[in-house]
Amino acid sequence: MTKMIRDKGFYKMVLGITIPLAIQNSLNFFVSMVDTLMLGALGQTQLTASQLANQPFFIFSLLCFGLAGGASVLAAQYWGKKDLASIRKVFSIVLWIAMGVSLVLMVLVLSFPEVAMGIYTNESDIIAEGVSYLRIIVFSYLFNGFFATLTCALRSVQIVKIAVIGNCASLATNAFLNWVLIFGNLGAPAMGIRGAALATVIARVVEFFIAFIYVFFIEKKLCFRLRHMLSFDRTLFRDFITCSIPVVINEVMWSVGTSIHSMVMGRLGSAAVSAVAVTNVVQQLATIMIFGAANAAAVVIGKIIGENDFKRAEQAAFTFRIISYLLGLFSMIVMFLLRDVVTIFYDLPAETNALVSQLMVVSGIIVFFISASATGVIGILRGGGDTKFALFAELVTLWCVSVPLGLVLGLWLHLPVVLVFGCMKLDEPIKWIICLVRMRGGKWMNNVTRDFGALEQPEPVNSAGMLD
Repeated sequence: MTKMIRDKGFYKMVLGITIPLAIQNSLNFFVSMVDTLMLGALGQTQLTASQLANQPFFIFSLLCFGLAGGASVLAAQYWGKKDLASIRKVFSIVLWIAMGVSLVLMVLVLSFPEVAMGIYTNESDIIAEGVSYLRIIVFSYLFNGFFATLTCALRSVQIVKIAVIGNCASLATNAFLNWVLIFGNLGAPAMGIRGAALATVIARVVEFFIAFIYVFFIEKKLCFRLRHMLSFDRTLFRDFITCSIPVVINEVMWSVGTSIHSMVMGRLGSAAVSAVAVTNVVQQLATIMIFGAANAAAVVIGKIIGENDFKRAEQAAFTFRIISYLLGLFSMIVMFLLRDVVTIFYDLPAETNALVSQLMVVSGIIVFFISASATGVIGILRGGGDTKFALFAELVTLWCVSVPLGLVLGLWLHLPVVLVFGCMKLDEPIKWIICLVRMRGGKWMNNVTRDFGALEQPEPVNSAGMLD
């Protein structure tokens, strides 16, 4: 029988990764909350328009996460082998691809903003507000693509502080400029929803420059410099594609599926969209530690497998599963406690407030399974190099369960919002069961590195497994 890992060094390493990631997730949550609160003060139309206009960015951000996730599978295992040269080449590959994708999406959204909004709603006033938001926010894509991809990849080698610093600066900039530009404070024009978009663009530029300067000119552990962006290795590129394609497909198809969820809710009315937006903000708060731990699991397990210690990797996977159950229960309690409190911060109709309370109960139950399935897919399977099965688990449950139920129950049968919302979340418990079955054997553990040799040694790490 597999036992939990008990040595303190393991848990220090896990916390050394999880806590900074949780802080980063918290900052992202507060950015989202600030936007939602300030736009909610303008009215339901502006709040709904911004939520739907951000769907193309949501797909893009998950695409970047998929690219970085594929890079992280390789980088974490090369980190276990202490091969820094290969890690730098992997980073170069993923950054070039991310910037290329950013530019393509910018051109598409700038060319067809009305089409992008029309996918999610047929209400003309919401489309008009959303288009004005899109035409500004689109310029944040390139900066965010670089920052998100780089910092996500850096966590695979336990460099996490710069993401926290960048997000802190972004939050402060975004909150201040939202107050100035949305409402016209300090002599600025009251730009409304366009002010929120401009504030976000400036905040993304700030975090981009912080990461750029730190990584290319200051950081001395990985020593990733601008000249390394010109290096290219065909073998590593093929390995990157092999690892990344399943992760990218996973994230893109999941984001498209989630966008279909938004489209279904958009067809059920603006009250449904606003209620789901508020519920999602609280769920994001409740799952901060969950996704921090899931990403920590990917780093730790990838590093252990890179060291070819498969027995310890199996013990680590079991330990992370137990952690996920505890975090899931905690997050469920948070959702239940906040369900009747959160609505006081929004200027929404009574009908929408009642709907928020009902959706929070459903989301509170589902969040336990989100914890278990996220740790299984993002942490254990991907960290173990089993990206193809992780793709299978995501796609089967999303596209054979969640999306069909949403389309049938929402668009065809027009059932109540709460029932449609709950049924679209049934993919999470099913995904959890599929992951459990896969992890019963050792097929999920795959060392995907090559023996290039540890060309350079990294600096020593401290007792918490973090770089000094």
